[in-house]
Amino acid sequence: MLNRRHIRIKVMQALYVYYNDRDDKTGATQILKILDKNVGKLYELYLYLLLFLKELGGFMVHYDEEVKSRYIQNDRDVKNSLKLFNNPILQNLMNSEEFEKALKDNKVVWNGENDILRRIFLDLKNQEIYKDYISLPEVNPGADYELMAFIIRQYTTNFPVLQQHLEEEYYNWLDDKKVAKQMAGKTLQAIAIAPGEKTPLMPQGHKDDENYIYAQELVKKTIAEDEKIESIIRAKTEQWESHQVAMLDMIIIKMAVCEFINFPTIPPKVSINEYIELAKTYSTPQSKKFVNGVLDAILKDLNKEGKLIKN
Repeated sequence: MLNRRHIRIKVMQALYVYYNDRDDKTGATQILKILDKNVGKLYELYLYLLLFLKELGGFMVHYDEEVKSRYIQNDRDVKNSLKLFNNPILQNLMNSEEFEKALKDNKVVWNGENDILRRIFLDLKNQEIYKDYISLPEVNPGADYELMAFIIRQYTTNFPVLQQHLEEEYYNWLDDKKVAKQMAGKTLQAIAIAPGEKTPLMPQGHKDDENYIYAQELVKKTIAEDEKIESIIRAKTEQWESHQVAMLDMIIIKMAVCEFINFPTIPPKVSINEYIELAKTYSTPQSKKFVNGVLDAILKDLNKEGKLIKN
């Protein structure tokens, strides 16, 4: 579920809370709780994307009944709606006890308005992939998956109304959307293989994930060795006053230096590249160049002094 690049973002965000609100009450234990909450939010978002499909399926039934009560539908329209509604993957999600339990356990409920679902459904009916799907003469597991994957991909990327809703519901949407969509896609793929079986949800527990364990260690060591790490950094940033260095840049550099001296299995160049990307994405326009220069200088010194131990 977690990869190193993504987990570094979570550590950076947790450490930002620590350095932005330093007092005797905010220690490593509290920051680790924040880290755990942020990682847990990714799983909730993953469930919410699958719930979106389920709610869309439920809306189709409601919409069909509404249209029938107001207009005379032709047989073709009825068959088209039924074919989409009877998509085996959608039916699995709509009737899954495992999925329902996961939603309840994680307190994930749909908070979107029906108008969002209505607009998506009406737009979907004009999409070529939908038209191709309803014209298929027989069951096609590949097509079942492609349509469901398209709905998540298309409407979470190119449909502002849903995007805005997701941003409002989940503060982690912008950071986690790529991973959450990948997780949802894998689940849809697994359901397509055996739609009549139990819903193969991604495992929830992250406590034993090696990348999560790495994240916890990175948080603890960065905080515990703060003075040591800061002295290493200050030796290479003497020409700048502390207030001239963006807090996020300093946090990013501290995390990288912590990796240099405490994580022997991570190649230094990998650390530098990853943290340059963080600086480029989350900090100021000048941060990429600044972080790169400071880390490169620190790395050279650590090598000369024999303080860099790498496997």
